[in-house]
Amino acid sequence: MTAHPPSDTGLESGVADDGPRYEWLTADRQAQVRNILLGIALFAGLVVFVWHSLGPPARPLALAAKLRVVGIMTWLYALVQIADMRFWHSSIAEKRRVSSGIPESVIAWLFGQMLACFGIVYYGVTEDVRWYAAGLALLLATFVAFPIRRDD
Repeated sequence: MTAHPPSDTGLESGVADDGPRYEWLTADRQAQVRNILLGIALFAGLVVFVWHSLGPPARPLALAAKLRVVGIMTWLYALVQIADMRFWHSSIAEKRRVSSGIPESVIAWLFGQMLACFGIVYYGVTEDVRWYAAGLALLLATFVAFPIRRDD
């Protein structure tokens, strides 16, 4: 049995040695990504608002109850991941950041976007704007908690 060097096994990603995977994701581009994420959340919320304003009210209660359960699980997952990236810095968060090759701030913004998108879906089904407003508020909070770093 011969021992192979780590580079022969294919287990190393090479991201740490080769630099960032997405060199185009500069600080200016991160600002554009952040603006696009916010624009999508606001535009989709506006579309749902207009849709509810024009159409007859429909409240599928069975689907709404299931969506609440999915929403609670989604929020718990996203909040734990955001707190992990911001405060705990676990090995799981570090592995995700290294394997994806994108800055931690963009990952956090995407978790915030996930919550805003869930709120849009819930708002579209139930006409209850609270999940959307909370998701949008958390998206904005991730913009503050994870600012664009010019030194990346």
